[in-house]
Amino acid sequence: MNANASERRKGQRVDANLKLSVNIPRPDGSRESASMEALNISSSGIYFKSDHFIEPMTKLIMELELTVPPEQDGIKHAKCEGIVVRVLPESESDQIAHYEVAVFFTQIDEDGLSFLQDHISMLLSTG
Repeated sequence: MNANASERRKGQRVDANLKLSVNIPRPDGSRESASMEALNISSSGIYFKSDHFIEPMTKLIMELELTVPPEQDGIKHAKCEGIVVRVLPESESDQIAHYEVAVFFTQIDEDGLSFLQDHISMLLSTG
């Protein structure tokens, strides 16, 4: 990123190795459940590695497994929905083992957002 470019994200992005469950829509209208590896996260979105190509503008239903401070029981789950805003590489290929997918959260429940913010704060304080 150019040092002079302004940051467009609202939330601070942090590296994260989270368990992420994603329900991916299929052409027949059903959904396929998949486990993904989160690369980084903010309060407004997530960037993850996927062995599935997911078209931009696809609506996803996700569940994040978040580590929170021990006084909050250590592990919490946040259910959310989001829209795929970027996929790299940009087209599907049998030659590609993994894609990197950026998702903007469109809905996250109040408790889930609180757990996510706690998780991010914890990562920032230990980073």
